[in-house]
Amino acid sequence: MKHLLVLLVLISCLSGCMEPEVADQAQPEAALVEASVETESSQPILEFVWHKKGLEFSNEGLDQAVVKWNSLIDESEHQMQFANILMAEQPNENMDFMWAMLWQSQGAREAGWSDWRENLAPRWAEMTDGLLTYSEEHIYSFAPSVQRERSEDSGNKSYEARFDFCTFNDGFDSEALASFQSEYHAWLDAHEKDNGTTGYWYVDLVPQFESEIEPDFVWLHLWKDTAEMTAGIKDFEQSPLAVKVTAMSTCENYSFGGQRIRG
Repeated sequence: MKHLLVLLVLISCLSGCMEPEVADQAQPEAALVEASVETESSQPILEFVWHKKGLEFSNEGLDQAVVKWNSLIDESEHQMQFANILMAEQPNENMDFMWAMLWQSQGAREAGWSDWRENLAPRWAEMTDGLLTYSEEHIYSFAPSVQRERSEDSGNKSYEARFDFCTFNDGFDSEALASFQSEYHAWLDAHEKDNGTTGYWYVDLVPQFESEIEPDFVWLHLWKDTAEMTAGIKDFEQSPLAVKVTAMSTCENYSFGGQRIRG
């Protein structure tokens, strides 16, 4: 999870003295800039806060803490669309699990964290003393974009997730990725036609933070349960696309067991 970095979008406007006729011609461009700014300001932000288990950690204690956390959020005016907990299959020295939150926008995220630090963090620290810890040093935000919707909603609050942090191999680029995605979606359609609908879907994540190593793309894959994930990965690895994606990119994969806790 350390191999991440930022992609920031900057928009600038140029203005000056114009004849009335030229100014009229410039209005569509101004409208496009305004629309772009509005779209950027409404871009949802998905962030992951790394957590470590405390000496008194237990799953029952975490469940109780989730209830208390939701009560704290209910007291606030946070524009949070949902929240999940992701338990790492590969814990490291800085993270045992992640608290994931989807914010309505970057502005909503900043307002939420400001309120949290000022009004809620001390109470939360007291509630979770011995149970868990977190540091704002390890908060990672992304701009998410759903690449494929799931064809079946099981209604489960639990799920399986895998993050792929990928760089292009020599001779490959974003055009190759777009071509692969077209083939991948066609393969998924054919697979579900033969085997039935699934809860699988995946999201493209654009990092909103700085890092020394830059992935060319980050994908988050999600399945409704372990059985679906195992079967789906096995079927894909036996397809011709497995060879193509390996030739195109080198990826580091991180798996988690997820649980919806809000929204």
